[in-house]
Amino acid sequence: MKVMRKIFKKNRTLPRNFNRFVLIVISIMFLVISCITPYEPEFKGETNLLVVDGSLIKGSQTQEVRISRSTSVSDPILQLVEDCSVRITDDSGNEIMFTEESPGKYVASIDDALLDYSSQYKLLISTPSGDNYESNFQTLPETAPVDSIYSIKETHYVRDADDYLYGLQFYVDLDAPDDASRYYRWEVVETWELHASHKIYGVYDGTTILFDEQNPSDSLYNCWDSKTALGIYTYSSANLSHNRLSKVPLHFKAFDSPDLIIKYSATVRQFALNEEAYYYWHQKETELKESGQIYTTQPTQLRSNIHNTMNPNEKVLGYFWVSSVAEKHLFEKNPFDNIAIDLSSCTSYGMCVDFIDENFINSLYHLAQFTRNFPLPPVYIYLVRTDTGPVCVYFTKDDCIDCRLIAGTNHKPAFWE
Repeated sequence: MKVMRKIFKKNRTLPRNFNRFVLIVISIMFLVISCITPYEPEFKGETNLLVVDGSLIKGSQTQEVRISRSTSVSDPILQLVEDCSVRITDDSGNEIMFTEESPGKYVASIDDALLDYSSQYKLLISTPSGDNYESNFQTLPETAPVDSIYSIKETHYVRDADDYLYGLQFYVDLDAPDDASRYYRWEVVETWELHASHKIYGVYDGTTILFDEQNPSDSLYNCWDSKTALGIYTYSSANLSHNRLSKVPLHFKAFDSPDLIIKYSATVRQFALNEEAYYYWHQKETELKESGQIYTTQPTQLRSNIHNTMNPNEKVLGYFWVSSVAEKHLFEKNPFDNIAIDLSSCTSYGMCVDFIDENFINSLYHLAQFTRNFPLPPVYIYLVRTDTGPVCVYFTKDDCIDCRLIAGTNHKPAFWE
């Protein structure tokens, strides 16, 4: 009995001590939270520096130079520099003039035959303020053909998704002559096919019906979209006995990417670099991979090869590089057997019947216009056949039948297989 009293007495004191402990913890938490204030870094970065991203690539249809001004960290809006005079000259005095295609974007079309591997090239820029900038002379290196590109099904940690995802990891191999450049950069252009929800069976313009129940048109059914994959990919064979590289990693595509569902192409563009250009792009690659992570290197002030001719001490950002390009395509056709996703958000009106003629189509359209305030003609017609026999006839005017309203263009790429 005495033992029971001691236990009971001890248990009665527990809640009182526990409540006191909780009160202390909560008080400390409120004290800590009240002391937290937003941190605004004093260093905002140097502003109004000229930023140049330019290249001369033998094998590219269009040469491009982009010019802007740097902004602060707190206000990272790109300031494009317009009305510049941009040209490239070689060591023989030949000049190539650029035109401003859009604000800050200067382009030129150059015949490949005019670009010589034995020549050197430099970029010259004159800004509206009267400042003149130029790069160092750059030698044009010859790029070896792309040896092979391939994909392997792997599981990778994807930072944007903060998860491990199954998908395709793309790789490239290099097999170049030992006396060729030992420094390389790769770029990947992604192209994929997408479809509208339905093919066109007819067009109704209010009075005339053009209709073919047996041979639908796919003129707006197939589209292709394209983008350059995010990422910088560099590698060097300088420390190897032979100019060969195996399994250089490129981009990764998650298994559920809609780009892979119908047909997908990875176009690998291979560039040979000189040592200085390689160092620049390799450092950019390192920063891109590490940015946003907890443990990362601080962004370096990458050395530009562009300077102000009147003020050599002025800091300039960016780089002008010269190369040639070799390309190779890899196609993937729904590698994970995923079910096609209907990407459209189309609206339509229709009815299922056993027999279709022009009188029915005409009446159906007027009914749709009367009951649904349907758009004025012309409108497209598509069919949906049922397992039980009736055919459903629909009117539509949007991305049900026009893949261009979803994305891309209906012009097939020349390389598409």
